[in-house]
Amino acid sequence: MSTPPVPPCADEAAKPPEQRDTQDPFVVVADAVDGMRDELASLNDQFRRRLLNDREARRSLDELHEALDHTRRQAEGRILQPLLYDLVLLTDRVQRQAEGDDRFAGSVAAELLTLLERYGMARVPVTRGLFDPAAQEAVGTIAALSPEQVGQVAEIVRHGYRMDERVVRPQQVRVYVDPGPE
Repeated sequence: MSTPPVPPCADEAAKPPEQRDTQDPFVVVADAVDGMRDELASLNDQFRRRLLNDREARRSLDELHEALDHTRRQAEGRILQPLLYDLVLLTDRVQRQAEGDDRFAGSVAAELLTLLERYGMARVPVTRGLFDPAAQEAVGTIAALSPEQVGQVAEIVRHGYRMDERVVRPQQVRVYVDPGPE
C-alpha cells in the first residue's frame, strides 16, 4: 500500500526557509494574469450591462420627449388653429380690399401673412399643372382650348393654407374640362 503523494506546496512549507525552493516566476505571473483576466471579464460585463441600461433609458427618454412634443402640437392646434383660420379669413378680406389699389390694406395683408407664418400657417404654393385633390378644391370649371389642358388648374380663386403637413384650407381653383362635342 503506497502513501498518497504530498502536494508540492505542503511539502515546501514543511521545509525550513533556507531549504525551500523559490516559486516558479512563470506560475506567479500566470496566476496574476488569470486573476486580471477574471477581473477584466467582470468589469467588461458590468460595462455592457450599464451601456445597455443607458441605451434603454435614453430610448425611453426620447420616446417621452416625442410623446410630449406630439401632445403639445395637438393642444396648440386645437387652440391656435381656429384663431389662425379666422385670421386667414380676415387676410382674404383685406387682400380683396388691397386689390382696389388700397396701399394701407396691402400693408395690413402683408403683416397678417407674416403673422400667420410665424405661427406655422403657410400658404399652399400657387402651382399650375394637374388638379391635386389633396391640396385643392375645384369650385368651378372652364372649357379647355386643347386636350392637353383637360384636368389642369385654370386659375386660383382663393389661396389655401397648411399648418405643418396638414391642409387647413384647400386652395380653391377652377379646372379645365373637356368642352364636349360641338
